[in-house]
Amino acid sequence: MAQLRTIVFFDGQNLYHGVKDAWGVTDASGNINNQNYFCPSFDVEQLADAIAHAKPSRIINQIRFYTGVPDPSCGQKQKFWHTFWTNKLRYLNTKGVIAYKGRVNREGHEKGVDVSIAIDLIRFTYQESYEVAIIVSQDWDFGPAVKLAKRIAKDQNRQLEFESCFPYGSGSSSHRGIPGTVWRKIDQNLYDSCIDKRDYR
Repeated sequence: MAQLRTIVFFDGQNLYHGVKDAWGVTDASGNINNQNYFCPSFDVEQLADAIAHAKPSRIINQIRFYTGVPDPSCGQKQKFWHTFWTNKLRYLNTKGVIAYKGRVNREGHEKGVDVSIAIDLIRFTYQESYEVAIIVSQDWDFGPAVKLAKRIAKDQNRQLEFESCFPYGSGSSSHRGIPGTVWRKIDQNLYDSCIDKRDYR
C-alpha cells in the first residue's frame, strides 16, 4: 500500500476554544470539572499522530501549529497567556513541529493566523508536498483555500484528501467542519489520551 504524505495544520486557538465548549463544565459555584478543558493541555504530536493514523496508509510529513499570542503589556491575564504560549511554541520547535506565532490584539482577536494557514495550504499544494491535508479547525474561512487547493491539484492531475478535525461534545455549538473537507470529530476519549502534562506557565 502506497504511503500518503500527510500535513497536519493546527489552528491552535480554534482547537483550544472548541475543547472548552465541548467538555468544559462549571457547576453553580463556578467550580471547574476538569482543568485540562480550560487550558490548552493537548499534546500536539500525540494528537496529530492519533488523527493522521486513523488511516494506516498515512505518514506524517509535517506538523504545523499556528496560534495568536497576546501582548504581555495589555494586562496580567495577557501576560500569563503570552508566557504560556511562548513556552509551548518554543518546546514544539525543539520537537520538529513548525510553529507560527501570530498575535492577539487588545480586543482578543487573532491577527495573521488564518491567512498564514491558508497561504501554507496553497503553497504546499503547488509544491506537491502532500497527498493528505488535515486542518484541525472548524473555521469556515478556510473553505475558499481548500477549494483553490483542489483546483490546483486537478491541474496537476493529482487527487488529494482534505479533512477538518475538531472536538465535539455535549457543549459544542456546531457539528460542522470546514466546507470542502471530510469532517471528523475528536471525541473526549481520544482527546483525554493526548493530554500534555508539561507546565508552560
